[in-house]
Amino acid sequence: MTAGPLTWLILLPLLGAATAAGIDRRHERQIRILGFLSAALTFVLAAWVWARFVPGGAGLQFEEKIPWVPKTGMTYHVGVDGLSVTLVALTAFLFPIALASSAGQVAARVKAFVITVLLLEAGLLGTFLAQDLVLFYVFWEGMLIPMYFLIGLWGGPGRARAAIKFLIYTMAGSVLMLLAIVAVYLQGERVMGQATFDLPALLAHPLGIGGSLGRLLFLAFAVAFAIKMPVWPLHTWQPDAYAEAPPVVTVLLASVMAKTGAYGFLRFCLPLFPEAMRVLGPLASTLAVIGILYGGAVAWAQSDLRRLLAYGSMSHMGFILLGIFALNVPAIQGSLIQMINHGISTGALFLIGGMLIERTGRVRTDEYGGIAAVTPRLAAATLIVVLSSLALPATNGFVGEFLILVGTFRAHPAYAALATLGVVVTAAYLLAWVGRIFHGPTRADLASMVDLRRGEVAVLVPLIVVIFWVGLYPRPLLERSEATVRALVGRASAAGIDVGPVARRHGVGSHGPVTVR
Repeated sequence: MTAGPLTWLILLPLLGAATAAGIDRRHERQIRILGFLSAALTFVLAAWVWARFVPGGAGLQFEEKIPWVPKTGMTYHVGVDGLSVTLVALTAFLFPIALASSAGQVAARVKAFVITVLLLEAGLLGTFLAQDLVLFYVFWEGMLIPMYFLIGLWGGPGRARAAIKFLIYTMAGSVLMLLAIVAVYLQGERVMGQATFDLPALLAHPLGIGGSLGRLLFLAFAVAFAIKMPVWPLHTWQPDAYAEAPPVVTVLLASVMAKTGAYGFLRFCLPLFPEAMRVLGPLASTLAVIGILYGGAVAWAQSDLRRLLAYGSMSHMGFILLGIFALNVPAIQGSLIQMINHGISTGALFLIGGMLIERTGRVRTDEYGGIAAVTPRLAAATLIVVLSSLALPATNGFVGEFLILVGTFRAHPAYAALATLGVVVTAAYLLAWVGRIFHGPTRADLASMVDLRRGEVAVLVPLIVVIFWVGLYPRPLLERSEATVRALVGRASAAGIDVGPVARRHGVGSHGPVTVR
């Protein structure tokens, strides 16, 4: 069987890693170039898939399906739909940027670093592409091990503790999810008379997973996804990991890996357990609001710029969770586009943080001051990225947060009102961060600080272009996700979840009851 484009998306970074493994480790420059070219080629293919994706259909496209372990119902099944196609493009977009940025931050064990990053990319892409529960689990675990080594081998002084904490948290969540996968498989065999781990096949039949069993299985999946996002109070691994990992690794951790958790809620929890999503939705929305406000407040109090950005990232992920559990089209559309926005803007902030630390070796914000006068290009780029994180109109952040709040106001006005306070908190800590570092009198020991280099400009410019592209013309992203989101909301409606009057007017859920049971 000839491999299709989605299989090549997984294979290209693996082939790059295998090729790098065959190069003498002393040839660091060649290994870095090979890693970058592998990631860049993967991005070109992902961009082609994104451009060829046909909006308007809820089904999978570019599907590839072959038996894997036929006796147990395992299949190698990959495909993209409106939930995943842009996340795949985001993943492939950020890896060459991270590898290009690593030259100034990773000087030891370059060969192993490049190989590990490429393995991580393959795992992340497979996670977004897999349509079989076991295949998804394999990729889910496959991305965990490279990230553990990236934190543990190339991180700061506290890297060992941070890596172990990351591993324990995520492994605990993974075990729960594995048990739930087996339970869904057995229930599918009992109902359908056929053993399969194939997600579309399972969703094609009513599995009858409701009541306490449905809520239990939902929680098993949800804990794994909530840890990865992370959601308060399962977030405690995050500040240590974000602070100790090299900045380029933190970019991948915050901008891509965290999205796998949010994606999991939409890919698995909503279609498999719609009743549990309804029953436990208020609890999830409460945790989302706490995360927004708590993350923002703690970020405000941080003097370590990496921890400030870590808690700020947690606050932004709270908006994404809030939109998912509003369970209507605008809010889920907003969450999907906010996943992209968070990946771009937060990734850019961590890259800028890495550039500052590389120049000065300082992580405390009060050890800076007035550097806008000596680094005007860096200050301008930082201000643009910060404004996008503040959801300023015409930047990417505005579109996502606006849709989330509009959708949440329709479903849960109180949660939306509380979440709006998070916008104010975000403005407070990010503007204070910019003020402490870039404005005021220039410190004498920073007067000779170097402005953005050409390579750094080349890294930041694509991110800034996306910030304005999504902010001014989000239609291509929304078109690609709309049909899939409507199908998901329709499924929720069929399970008795009120999807709201607007969704009903547009025919979402017209085949099922729309009142809350």
